[in-house]
Amino acid sequence: MTATYTPAEVFPAGEYLRDELDERGWTVTEFAEILGRPVQAVSEILNGKKRITTETAISVGDATGTSPELWLNLETSYRLFQQRSDPDTNELTPVARRARLRNAVPLAEIRRRGWLPGVADDDLDKLESAVCELLDVGTVDERPEFTLAARRSNPQEKVTIEQSAWLGHIRQVASRHSVGPFDLDALKGVAAEIPKVVREGPSELRQVRGLLADCGVRLVFSEGLRGGKLDGAVTLLPGGSPVIGVTTRGNRFDSLLFTLLHECAHLTCDHMKRSLLLIIDNDLTQDETDPIEQEANEQASRWLFPEGFEIESASMPAVMQAADRYEVHPSVVVGRLQHDTKNWKRHRADIPKVRQDLEILGLLS
Repeated sequence: MTATYTPAEVFPAGEYLRDELDERGWTVTEFAEILGRPVQAVSEILNGKKRITTETAISVGDATGTSPELWLNLETSYRLFQQRSDPDTNELTPVARRARLRNAVPLAEIRRRGWLPGVADDDLDKLESAVCELLDVGTVDERPEFTLAARRSNPQEKVTIEQSAWLGHIRQVASRHSVGPFDLDALKGVAAEIPKVVREGPSELRQVRGLLADCGVRLVFSEGLRGGKLDGAVTLLPGGSPVIGVTTRGNRFDSLLFTLLHECAHLTCDHMKRSLLLIIDNDLTQDETDPIEQEANEQASRWLFPEGFEIESASMPAVMQAADRYEVHPSVVVGRLQHDTKNWKRHRADIPKVRQDLEILGLLS
């Protein structure tokens, strides 16, 4: 029989990180600026109150010249020690723990989507750990940091658990993408060219991810969760690297393209201030009264129709003529016509669906 070694005490990964900062002469504030994270969040990591997730470990590794695995291993060892030695962590019954999980995320749907791979239904420890990793939090009860500094196109609505889970997934997927340094001027040029790049239809979306990556922007397409009511979002990873997430809501090519350009506009119009980690766009089909959303809409429209939108009539020949003149896909003209006239049935059959193309192209996460 093999004996199991249990250390007398294991210290939080944050204590080792604090030693690392002391050796370098960095203050907490300076380190927070390097990571692009709020000072409070970094303080909580150093004090062991906040978990070091994969995303955080990569940033800490980049900042200190160490491996992400070092910090993840230290974090895992401490959390396991804490779980085994603290009787309070075992007070909740399995029923209560499962209920707590479902209050944090739409568990059944994200499991069906494969967002918690390799975790059995009855392994509550691993389920809780995987959900914490998805949301980038220390405990299941904690609200994700990126939703605390969020701006919504409808400010009356709170960030729902469906939206939080989708955003966590977008950030996880994006953190695995390799991109260059963020280049604002390059992004402005690329965004203006995107309508022409995808002029032939949804199959050309495969080019867009690479073009944005060259500007330092990560792009993720992912079907929204049921009840999530999301068109798209722009968020910042630790260090300030921008991520654009776009859903397939409505399953319309023109809507997806406009949402993509709208999110690009949030970046080019400098809406993502240092204290703002996330902008959520709930329904871009509605007329906006928020000045920031109006500005993003106007910029997206200028990229589609640089000289303003004009069309001779609502007939399909006129639509095709306008599409040639503006060098855009005809569905973009149809979508603008529908929006301006509020006739959402006009030429609806001529708008390509986009979800299947994204799946075929391997772009749907």
